[in-house]
Amino acid sequence: MNAEPWKRREPGECLSRLVRVVTALLLGALAWGARPAEPAKSVPVAPAREEVQGMLSRIFRAPEVRSRVSITRSDPFGGPGERTGGRVWFLPGRGLRYRSDEGGGEDIVIDREQRAFLVYRPMERVLYRSDWDQAPVRMRRLITEPERILDAKFRAARERRLIGGVWREGFRILRSSLGDSLSAASVWIAADPRSGLPRWISAGGAEDSVDVEFRSIAILSKASPADLTLSLPRDVRTEPLDPRDLLPGPKTR
Repeated sequence: MNAEPWKRREPGECLSRLVRVVTALLLGALAWGARPAEPAKSVPVAPAREEVQGMLSRIFRAPEVRSRVSITRSDPFGGPGERTGGRVWFLPGRGLRYRSDEGGGEDIVIDREQRAFLVYRPMERVLYRSDWDQAPVRMRRLITEPERILDAKFRAARERRLIGGVWREGFRILRSSLGDSLSAASVWIAADPRSGLPRWISAGGAEDSVDVEFRSIAILSKASPADLTLSLPRDVRTEPLDPRDLLPGPKTR
């Protein structure tokens, strides 16, 4: 079989959704660890960076993290944003999974130990499969090198933003990028005032923005690799997938 059926059935819809999902799973631009920011030229911001690192360290040093997420993507033409929801399972060092709450949404798994990158489309009853090595490099880095993100010398500045009608204290990450094939973006992150864990993240460029809310985050004391296992009906068929076909720009990683 070839990958053409995927592209024929999803002439843009899947690309849009997958970019949004990848953005969310990377916590709104965790390219910090791959592209260190330029050093600050004026006001020292090390204390702010340390607070951001402290907020993220509980996630990246946990055996496993589970969360429900709400993702709002802006309409570049000025209309109401597109809002979706789903669940995330993150096992640092092992893998990552996102399952959409939409009726026809994807269930996406990247599993280092199984050497697999999987996208299941329940409406099609098709499992699209590619090798771990073909998965987006930043997703693999998030799994294999979480400490690199914590060690990144990015710059952060305190900034309040209005979220859901309430002013939230957070941090703007300076000179971040959403990835090699995506435009430079402004990234803002804020913690839940009760738990201190990341709660709100906004990543926006010149034409598009994504707002992510991580709700009901649970940090497990022990990882459960079974959370990366897809429960599939017996009549599901498997087709190959080249993830590069789903991302904008030239086919490079």
